Amino acid sequence: MRRRSLDTNRLIQIWHGKLPHPGRFGTVSSEATAVEAAQRWLRANPKDVITTPVRLEFLGGTRDRDELTWADVFLGEFELLDGGDVIPQDWAEAERLARRVRRGGRSRGAIDCVIVAICTRLRADLYSDDTGLP
Repeated sequence: MRRRSLDTNRLIQIWHGKLPHPGRFGTVSSEATAVEAAQRWLRANPKDVITTPVRLEFLGGTRDRDELTWADVFLGEFELLDGGDVIPQDWAEAERLARRVRRGGRSRGAIDCVIVAICTRLRADLYSDDTGLP
């Protein structure tokens, strides 16, 4: 079975208690709930990982120091598919993807292109709600 890399939108759903069982758990509000939310997800989905760009995107969405601390704890529970190494090949593939103009003129997000490039290189499926992925 291939590994599955979570996109930022999936992590946000886990963070807010919307996955795996909507309404059962609340939003992460402490280091303990950050660990609990991630571990609960990983018990049910042990092959799930994240990529460095997803980690950065998630951290960049935090709104204060407490939330940043909780996010670090939460993300620390997930293995980094790329080991923190975004290589020149990933950047080249991301640029290739960004240059593909699709019918309808839909834009391609730079971070999404890097995420897809890493997942392609490391043969992982991307688990995302984003319909605009390259």
